[in-house]
Amino acid sequence: MSKKDMIEQLRHRLASNDRWALRALMRIYQNQTADEQCRETTIERNGIGFTGPDAEILTSFARQYQRRGCLSPKEMIILRRRIPAYARQIVQGTDTTRIEAALSGTVNTQAAEPVA
Repeated sequence: MSKKDMIEQLRHRLASNDRWALRALMRIYQNQTADEQCRETTIERNGIGFTGPDAEILTSFARQYQRRGCLSPKEMIILRRRIPAYARQIVQGTDTTRIEAALSGTVNTQAAEPVA
């Protein structure tokens, strides 16, 4: 599978699967610097973490998910709408064989987990 195809499939999965969307949210949140996490904003233009417009709301969602273990149905709708934009960042920061296996539904339990 080409990287472009993988990104497109991942975007679709992130937009349609709550579990994948939440894992991606936490992965991108971890990419934010500690200062960015604390301030709920984007400070460094380093190509990783949330974009400026998404930083406040998605950081808020990530913190809430850490505290409560869930987001409200309305928040999940917003998350599924915004998180697919980060598919390329997830592919760049993850072993592509794991992503490909997870997207194809390989039986291997470790590979079948959302990789975000």
